[in-house]
Amino acid sequence: MVDEATLTSLAMLKVKINKNEDYLDYLRPFVLDVLASSPPELITDTSIASALLERFGLVIPSRTVQIVLGRVARSGVLVRVDAIYRVVKEIPPTDMAVRKAEAARHIAAVVTGLIDYDRQHSQRISDEEGAFAALIAFMSRFAIPCLRAYLRGTAIPDRVSDEDWKVILVGQYAYELQQSNPERFGSLITLVQGHMIANALLCPDLEHAPRSYRSVIFYLDTPLLIRLLGLEGEPKAAATRELMALVEHLGGKFACFSHTLDELYYTILAAADSVSSGFGQMSIAQEARRSGTSRADLIQEALSLEDTLARAHIRIEPTPSYGPQHQIDEVSFGELLDRQVMYNNPKAREHDINSVRSIYVLRRGRYSPSIEKCHAVLVTSNTGFARAAYEFGMAYEESRDASSVITDFSLANTAWLKSPQRAPDLPRRELLAFAYAALYPSERFWSRVLEQAETLAASGHISAREHQLLRSGYVVQEELMKLTLGDEDALSDETLTETFRRVSAEIRNEEAEMRRAAEIEAERAASALDVERTRIREAIRCIHGECDRMARRDAKVAVLMVALGLGCICFLGTRLLEGPVLRCLGTAASLIIALSPVLGFFLDIRAPIVHEWVRTRRKDWYLSRRSLELSALGVSATGSTRTSRHRDGNSDLASGG
Repeated sequence: MVDEATLTSLAMLKVKINKNEDYLDYLRPFVLDVLASSPPELITDTSIASALLERFGLVIPSRTVQIVLGRVARSGVLVRVDAIYRVVKEIPPTDMAVRKAEAARHIAAVVTGLIDYDRQHSQRISDEEGAFAALIAFMSRFAIPCLRAYLRGTAIPDRVSDEDWKVILVGQYAYELQQSNPERFGSLITLVQGHMIANALLCPDLEHAPRSYRSVIFYLDTPLLIRLLGLEGEPKAAATRELMALVEHLGGKFACFSHTLDELYYTILAAADSVSSGFGQMSIAQEARRSGTSRADLIQEALSLEDTLARAHIRIEPTPSYGPQHQIDEVSFGELLDRQVMYNNPKAREHDINSVRSIYVLRRGRYSPSIEKCHAVLVTSNTGFARAAYEFGMAYEESRDASSVITDFSLANTAWLKSPQRAPDLPRRELLAFAYAALYPSERFWSRVLEQAETLAASGHISAREHQLLRSGYVVQEELMKLTLGDEDALSDETLTETFRRVSAEIRNEEAEMRRAAEIEAERAASALDVERTRIREAIRCIHGECDRMARRDAKVAVLMVALGLGCICFLGTRLLEGPVLRCLGTAASLIIALSPVLGFFLDIRAPIVHEWVRTRRKDWYLSRRSLELSALGVSATGSTRTSRHRDGNSDLASGG
């Protein structure tokens, strides 16, 4: 199967990326494998290119194959006679079998997961062959058009063009993988990295390009600046930041034209007005609803653009004025542009034409053999715009080899090839940004949805609440994209009502889960409160018990001291003391001790009462010393003892709790 062979080959290309080899050497094992297992009758660059397509499913230009064959010939394995090669030495062994097994493991994991994901949502894939076709369609979007020696844009064979739903399906699958299955997401990244290497094989002249961008200024267009600001989501912003960091490391500089800044300003303001309406600037408005960004936040973003761009190291340069020299045929370019891009806003078309004209003015008619020496180039996220500029540039010498406009992925791909170790996460960022974009419907598709929703609302088939939810609720929009995959043919009254049914069921499930979660949390909190109350009661009982024990000890000592004192007075007063007064005191003390039972009966003065009186006050004194500990437990020292003054130590638990 060609699709499976292609994906496996892309994963095999990734295996050797960490060895810092010349990227053309990545193709060498593939060529040697063809020569060893099934060499064509006539070994030429064309026949080997055909064999690579048949055996590995990769479309490699003959020029690239010619360079690799030349390197093999210099090693003594081949000799060339009149453009035909002949094997004169044993073909050295390769590790293709091991690499193929490892690659097949990555592919199997991704394909199995994609089939399971599709069963849960759109149900458009019936078997592995369909999954392979969807992955191929997705990978074909990772191309590098508009570079010197551009031949195809992707190493994947041509397929039918009606594959947008497959691209969206794999994009949604990739985004979910990133959140739920990082290991399988890593397998998908392996394919992207392999394709980025395969892209370089399409352009053998990249081998001789300078290793830095010190001589070029990259001008960013409006959609790319929107991504950088995070107005289309953090994944796209992260990919753009990573790209800029890598290019700056390679010596490149970034700028934007003043007319681009104006366009960006009014675009954000228009999006601010449409946040709650569901119309206009779909990507910004929907992301604002998703992230909770308000209209005021967007307006503030628009007002602070110059400071934001300055922090991102993006210079704002005045748009070059018109003059007699270095101007382009804007009418002809506009016609080419209309064939590649569908503009909803005529002003956006004017800005794009002005940007391309400005690049030509800055280049001043100088020939540029490569992007690295072109002085100025516009970077866009719009592939159609870049393709139109490339086709138009074929008539101008200064842009024949280095287009006036390149895509951000083209720049990311070539910059990453120059320094893959500097930005190891760049392929992952690019994949995630592409996958995140699959969550959004296109402007055309969304217009169709709103028209159909208006009809259903007018006829009473959907409620006013459902109509509003469709226009402003991103959950409904995401579910509709999962159900239809952005395919207008799949859009019908049934799909809209099914979307509302799914979302309503999901909302009910979420509410039930939230209620259950709240109940569990309440039970957990009550249990924790009981544990804490038990802990506090135990701590209070320990403190009260300790203070009570010390107070009882002090009371016993006090009673004993009183008794001993009285005894000493009696003894000394009657035996040792001289004088009538002292003798009288001794006699009185003796009488008190002798008559204590009678006095205790009439005056209610007993040793236990004295003991309790001393104990209570000593306990208050000890508790006051430990008042900080009791305060931390939420208990008053005086309040706790006042109610327990006539209780034993165990009863303090009730007052303290």
